[in-house]
Amino acid sequence: MIHTTIRLYANGQYIINGVSSEHLEDHIEYNKTYRWGCSLFVDGKCVFNGYQSNKEIKRFETKIKGDSYSMQNKCTVPYS
Repeated sequence: MIHTTIRLYANGQYIINGVSSEHLEDHIEYNKTYRWGCSLFVDGKCVFNGYQSNKEIKRFETKIKGDSYSMQNKCTVPYS
C-alpha cells in the first residue's frame, strides 16, 4: 500500500510524498527528528504538529481532503 504523506512548512508551503507501508514508520520518525518544525500528515491526518497550531492543523486537514492530494499508487522514493 502507498500512503500519502504531506509535510507542511510554517510558511504554508508543503511537499507531498507517496510512501510504501514498509517505509512509513521510518519516514515518520525521520520527519519528527530532522524536520521537527514541519507538520506531517499521513493519509489526511496529522501525525506530528511541528510549529503549526491546532487551528492551523484542522484548517490544513480540511484543505487536503479530496483526490487532488492523493499519490494513488505512486511511491516517490527518494522522498523529498
